[in-house]
Amino acid sequence: MMVVSDSRLVNYLIGMSAIILFACPVQSGVFEFADEVHGVDTITHPKGYTGNGADLVITVGISPFSLHIDAMEVPVQNVINTWNRLIPTTGNVLIENNGMPHNQFDFESVALHELGHCLGLGHPNLASESGLSGDDRNFTKATRGANNNFDLNSGIDGVVGSSDDLRGDDVNLHWFHKESNNPFMLARVVDITTYSQSLDDLPSGDQFVVNGDRVVAELMGFKNTEAVMQQGIRSGETRRTLTADDIATLRLAMSGLDRLAGTSDDYTIELRYEGITDTADIIFEFDNQASFAACEITGNYIDLERRHIVITEGHISLNTNFSWFFNDELVMEPLEPVVTISANDSLDTVVLTQGEDLTLAVTLDPGKNAGNQADYWVKAATPLGDFWLDGQLQFRSSDLPIRVFGGALIDLSEVVFLNVRTTGWPLGSYVVTFAVDDNLDHVFDATFQNSVTFIIDP
Repeated sequence: MMVVSDSRLVNYLIGMSAIILFACPVQSGVFEFADEVHGVDTITHPKGYTGNGADLVITVGISPFSLHIDAMEVPVQNVINTWNRLIPTTGNVLIENNGMPHNQFDFESVALHELGHCLGLGHPNLASESGLSGDDRNFTKATRGANNNFDLNSGIDGVVGSSDDLRGDDVNLHWFHKESNNPFMLARVVDITTYSQSLDDLPSGDQFVVNGDRVVAELMGFKNTEAVMQQGIRSGETRRTLTADDIATLRLAMSGLDRLAGTSDDYTIELRYEGITDTADIIFEFDNQASFAACEITGNYIDLERRHIVITEGHISLNTNFSWFFNDELVMEPLEPVVTISANDSLDTVVLTQGEDLTLAVTLDPGKNAGNQADYWVKAATPLGDFWLDGQLQFRSSDLPIRVFGGALIDLSEVVFLNVRTTGWPLGSYVVTFAVDDNLDHVFDATFQNSVTFIIDP
């Protein structure tokens, strides 16, 4: 078989904010090796996949020759558990109150990103391998097209990487959810029936594919959220959980050679920590072979005609010439989902006068139920009767339950669904309930729920 390789080096330290960029010398798109040479729709699979359905076990270890061996063990186990659980989250970028100094780099966040590369995932943005600089690197990953130049126009909203970008003849490399073009929401089924690279499959009105950049997330209503595979990590920040985009990419690969979920060539992945060893499938090592952090992989074509590559070796190198922070807390997931709802940032009863501002927000920690299919509900019991939040995030009066969403239980970090002024609202008590079920049947079971009350006085 033909052998392909990718050496990932990081060589950029920018400005006073000390941003380290994860760089790759090939066009990697959503998947490593996806480019004009190997094919823009190439899909890369983890080590051990043969084209047949299987439960892959991929071992991960720490080199016995590495520096910081003891400090690495807990965060390496955490990132293994994070990739194993495949829980989509929002609000995963923490800059304040994250327990680490502002002048250090979070090893766990960097390790999570680099391990994703060793599983076959590339950058969803153009990144530094494009040769571009500044914000231009945050445009969605694409090739240069026929004119051999990147066409970069951020559209009317001025936000790089959003749906109104105008990209000329650039050829998109990013797989997107055809229904929504939203990298922060995960389809129930992930395969070529729901995800595409073709701009013809974009929702009506969208010009280009959205990527998982934090500024784009803010534009779409998701605060402090960024795909782990998006290039870049700042000193003093943590990004230790996955987003829907990270998970969708891996699950697309797991749909196998036919790219259809639920067929005989599908596979699952279990990462297994092997401890201090140099014989694991993926090795972490502080060996100063990288400028900052590097994932070096090699791969073989498993299906050249349909453009599938399987990784044969992965090695993650890190540089000691930076101040690193090592998380020493082994993360354990809660047993049951935890739902909360707040009014004006309070979980207690809030008293308002007519005309005051009201903000309602929800959070969800799915616990061990993460990924299970469920119904989501928001009910408001008001002086005018019951209202339900619908799929367009509009309250509708109804005596029968109306579901706001049906799909996987995911980690939600403060999603604001109502921000209004209460001018003219009827006086009295309002009780708003956020609930999720443990099934997907359109029946209001409200298995896990929480309520908040606000009162409007004259």
